Amino acid sequence: MKKSLLILSLAALFTVLPSYAELTTADTVSPDYMKNHGYSSAFIKATQKSIAQSNGEALTEPVEKEYYNQPVVKAVRRFFMYLDPSYDDHSFMNDHEIHTSPHYEDL
Repeated sequence: MKKSLLILSLAALFTVLPSYAELTTADTVSPDYMKNHGYSSAFIKATQKSIAQSNGEALTEPVEKEYYNQPVVKAVRRFFMYLDPSYDDHSFMNDHEIHTSPHYEDL
């Protein structure tokens, strides 16, 4: 009797345990969860941006800082972007229009 009661209680315990380990989609895409699991900050920002775009919300974090909008700084950055196309211009997933046909602006 004691053995069957012990086995029955262990079986009940093991059936309840997986319910405590449940993660929702909102949990797995939260910035804290992703940071703790080794994702890069760029991937976290891109994920948060795509979630905000799919929900039709504006991302509250500004992409460009105030000093980037000054005319002299903007001109110098554009010059360096012309010389080095890999220079970061903060346009990755930044509400740009996707053109499906070639355009002169692609050059």
